[in-house]
Amino acid sequence: MPKFFKFWTFVSLAVIIFWLSVIKAPNLKFTEHWFWDNIDKFNHALAYGTLCFSGMFSFIRFSEKKQISKKKIRAIMLLCFLYGLIIEFVQHFLPHRSFDPFDMLANAVGIILGAAVSARLIS
Repeated sequence: MPKFFKFWTFVSLAVIIFWLSVIKAPNLKFTEHWFWDNIDKFNHALAYGTLCFSGMFSFIRFSEKKQISKKKIRAIMLLCFLYGLIIEFVQHFLPHRSFDPFDMLANAVGIILGAAVSARLIS
């Protein structure tokens, strides 16, 4: 797959995540059940895990041994986390959104899982 395609996949995912994070979300409460109240956290983990996974494949150049620099892994994970933090900060100023530290935790879990899966696939 061409490198520019991987990069634009990463950028597109970042734009989609931003858009989904700032639009006014419909009230999707189907029932008063803990699962439906917390499905949002699963969505955060999935979105940021996918973003990190895409970032790993976009920005890492593989050596002949297919080893990944831990420094690059940490940099990509930090980039994804900071992106999520910026979005949460933006949401604080939107009337229909709010800052939620548990969203940040779900983002971090997704980022860790995305990095782990991509590192496993690469090596």
